[in-house]
Amino acid sequence: MLDMFFLFVKIGFLAFGGGWSVIGIIHDTVVTKGWLTPDQFKEVISLAQMTPGPVMLNTATYIGLKLYGIWGAILNSFSILVAPIVFTSIFFYFREKISKNRKLIMSLRYGVTFLIFLTLQSLVFKIDNIYQVIIAIVAFFLFIKTKIHPLYVIFLAGVFGLIFHR
Repeated sequence: MLDMFFLFVKIGFLAFGGGWSVIGIIHDTVVTKGWLTPDQFKEVISLAQMTPGPVMLNTATYIGLKLYGIWGAILNSFSILVAPIVFTSIFFYFREKISKNRKLIMSLRYGVTFLIFLTLQSLVFKIDNIYQVIIAIVAFFLFIKTKIHPLYVIFLAGVFGLIFHR
């Protein structure tokens, strides 16, 4: 049971990008170790998607339950949460020092701005017609300049995207 605990603690620390980013790692590990068959893992993912909550937490909980019963489920649920607890605790411990350090804050702001720019740049290269650009610009202005509910704007953008898709 401790092997499973430490495995999911490690996976929790690797889970940048959300739970789906590590489902492949979980699959390879639990199937290789013989804890689950590939078909059983498919069942786990199906159940993890159907139940409310983060898919990685639900997957870890169900694997713990399947292997070691209720105590395995509790242990695995906690193990997957160790990383967020540690990161949050470190952040709150250094919060005062971080917030007072203007140079660090500005550096982080520039770094985040650069990462957003890279993300947007990667999206721009995927645009293959002018209609996508026009729909995005119109949707943006509808978001910021009107009181139209965002769901309607998203729905309309999708409809126009289907109409003008080639």
